[in-house]
Amino acid sequence: MVKLNKKSEKIVIKIGTSTLSLASGINKEIIQEISQVIAKLKNIGHDVVLVSSGAIAIGVKKLNLPGRPNTILGKQATSAVGQALLIQTYDKYFSGFNIPVAQILLTRESFVQRGTYINARETILELLKMKVLPIINENDTVASEEIKFGDNDMLSAMVADLISADRLIILTDEEGLYDGNPKKDKKAKLIPMVEKITPEIEKLAKGRGSEFSSGGMESKIQAAKLATSEGIVTHIIYGKKPEKIFDILDGTNIGTTFLPSADKNEKRKTWIAYGLITSGKVYVDDGDEKAIALNGKSLLPAGVKKVDGNFTRGAAIEICNLKSNKPFAKGITNYGKSELEKLVGVKSTEIEKALGYTYGETIIHRDDLVILK
Repeated sequence: MVKLNKKSEKIVIKIGTSTLSLASGINKEIIQEISQVIAKLKNIGHDVVLVSSGAIAIGVKKLNLPGRPNTILGKQATSAVGQALLIQTYDKYFSGFNIPVAQILLTRESFVQRGTYINARETILELLKMKVLPIINENDTVASEEIKFGDNDMLSAMVADLISADRLIILTDEEGLYDGNPKKDKKAKLIPMVEKITPEIEKLAKGRGSEFSSGGMESKIQAAKLATSEGIVTHIIYGKKPEKIFDILDGTNIGTTFLPSADKNEKRKTWIAYGLITSGKVYVDDGDEKAIALNGKSLLPAGVKKVDGNFTRGAAIEICNLKSNKPFAKGITNYGKSELEKLVGVKSTEIEKALGYTYGETIIHRDDLVILK
């Protein structure tokens, strides 16, 4: 019986190549189990994103190759073959739970360029609203450098940060982080909790993964280091028992838990307020200032009275009082200046009519907005 976790969370689950693949190809039993777990998580109110490795290994098996290719082109080609089979298999099993899946392929450039970063984030969040399961992998086929996300460990941490997830759960072929090598040292003990990832902790994780895995524990610790620095609690657990995720959510310490080193929401608000350069301003009246500053509302197009500056979608802009000209809030805009000028005073339901398209009903969503002191 699955206990109801009263607090709904955004959870990123990463499943690795060593867990997903068998000598004969895809480990369909594990995919069936993880699909059951995710279906239950969604049914009790959690939003879930799955980061899945395995495309290259599955492509190698499908093509009857002797092993993982050594060249970039070889990896890209086998990934293209394997990715199609991988997403097809996920779709088959999740369809049994009436859960549609969406394939999203990302590269490092997706996180560097502001426009693609915003688009990726908003697309994933929109899919979650539509009750779709986003399944994310690195876009190996177009990657211009060797695949070094670390078997998608680092990608999963970056995705967790991208969508402001509450929790990152990494499924692997070990129970968690040990104080020694459990494959060589029978006295090695599992470390149940890590409050801070120190150089000593990082040293414990040295080593590589399996033939097809490019990660190993070292890349998982680096992923945990990134995620916890952004306020995201991170877990490394044994991937062949995905049902243990429910124990984690009920407060049982499974595998190794890495505690966040910062408050996620506070860190993001600080980044918006002080880390982003202001590119423009919008002006609202007293009533809208009160709604935003005191009542926690988003900025809607109907409240905008005037637009200044030269900015594009995804830029940081200030919200100012029309009478005093003083900024009282700052946030990340969903629309550029040229678009906003057409939306001044327009109802949210009329955005698509005014522009011919829409990026959502808000100019700045409250999650991307901070009140200036």
